[in-house]
Amino acid sequence: MGQQQISVEDAFPTFQKECRELFERNLVLRAQVDILERQLAAAQEENVRLQRAASGPVSGGPDLAAVPPHPDEERG
Repeated sequence: MGQQQISVEDAFPTFQKECRELFERNLVLRAQVDILERQLAAAQEENVRLQRAASGPVSGGPDLAAVPPHPDEERG
């Protein structure tokens, strides 16, 4: 098969179309990455929160189980 030459002017519409399609695909992929990064950050924050909650009360803070009930609750 021999190579057929084509002028830049004739090839330009195809070049523009391909660039536009690649730009749109790239934009969608970047948006998906942004969404996944936000979801990952939220999951990591939740993981840290759950790990802290599982390890017991934060040292120096009140132990809520040891706090007597509110006086209004005692009256019934």
